[in-house]
Amino acid sequence: MTLRNKTIEELLDLEADFRVGSGRELENYHVLLSIYETLYKKIATDRDSDYAPSLPKIKETLIFHLIQHGTYLKTVYQKDDRAAEHSLTKALRYERALPIAHYRLGFLHYKKKHYARALTYFQNAIHFQNEDGNKTYQLNTQQLYNCNLYLANCGLFVAKAAHESLEQLKATVDVQRIPDYDLSPLYHVIDENEWYLEQNAYIKITNDKQQYCGFDEYENHLDDKNTILVDLTSRENRLQFNGKETTLSQNHVELLRYLFLNSSNVNLMTKYDVLDLFPGYEQNEIPTNTYVQNISRLKRKLTSIGIDTPVIENEQRGDTSGYYYNGQLPFCLIHRSDETFILS
Repeated sequence: MTLRNKTIEELLDLEADFRVGSGRELENYHVLLSIYETLYKKIATDRDSDYAPSLPKIKETLIFHLIQHGTYLKTVYQKDDRAAEHSLTKALRYERALPIAHYRLGFLHYKKKHYARALTYFQNAIHFQNEDGNKTYQLNTQQLYNCNLYLANCGLFVAKAAHESLEQLKATVDVQRIPDYDLSPLYHVIDENEWYLEQNAYIKITNDKQQYCGFDEYENHLDDKNTILVDLTSRENRLQFNGKETTLSQNHVELLRYLFLNSSNVNLMTKYDVLDLFPGYEQNEIPTNTYVQNISRLKRKLTSIGIDTPVIENEQRGDTSGYYYNGQLPFCLIHRSDETFILS
């Protein structure tokens, strides 16, 4: 039986099964998305249904998955630009006022040198940011700054292409011509903007500082000795230590990043701190076993690349059990400067 032939009750049961499955590595985001999409369509076509009050929550969860997990639709261990573009476009069908979705689509088209399309998306990102679009998906300061730079460059690239077309026409046909003008200032601005974006393309975070860096400096840290390196710059999220490496799922990246940046033996990371990694659960519903399984798998990832020193510890404080990074080994986390995280 296909999803569209299932009843709302059957779809809700399937959705519940998948939420429980997030204790494992959820490798079928596309199936989960299909369940939410089918649920949304069925309930939306019958506004008098007993399930109508749940429609906003289903839409909210659907948009969350499309934006946060869309790039991992093929596998939780590898990003895919085509899947990301498809998912972000779909998210905008459910709600237009999503600044981050427009921004990411603009960036994806910019990478492909589709400057006219990218320009529209960057304009929309800024428009909905200024119009108080969905607060959950607002641009941060760095993204907003980059968005304006990308927008400027898109306009300049479009102007450059138009100018080159004019030059070709003037050489081949007899037309009424406008006076020649100098485009060199435009090329200079393009180069300056591109240089800035390249030099600030990445963020490097270590135990004691955070800084922007370019590709050359990023490469210099790939061989740091006795350092836990989390490299999020390529299609795969790589965990490295002294020449050995493994891949991390999106959830493991989120957990490890939170442990590095926000936890200590005073501030434990509990399951309530990572609620957003388990959409669909209410705060008092997250199974402790699901949370513990995720941490256990993350620890095994660390051990698999030769990290024998325990760096993630757990403690019991009253009724609360939590984990923290103990700082026994230094870390270096590198990602694109405009990347966002679920646990921000």
